[in-house]
Amino acid sequence: MAWIKTVDEQEAEGEVRDHYEAQKKRTGGGVGNIQKIYSIKPDLLKAYYSFSRAVTFGATSLGRRREEMLAVAISSMIKCRY
Repeated sequence: MAWIKTVDEQEAEGEVRDHYEAQKKRTGGGVGNIQKIYSIKPDLLKAYYSFSRAVTFGATSLGRRREEMLAVAISSMIKCRY
């Protein structure tokens, strides 16, 4: 049970629903809790997605594959679920 109020995937409407659907399409899965935290303020959700896409996966000259491999290795080392 979350301590922070979020909009559930099944209850999402409008912009939040659009962002959730885009996320699910990109990942082939669900929407992560980090994204859901921003769901109560659609303008912040939009800003978060823009920021996240700008600084991860494709923002360096390493290429997407190497960036993904580094993310997995580092997440494993620090026991991060995300």
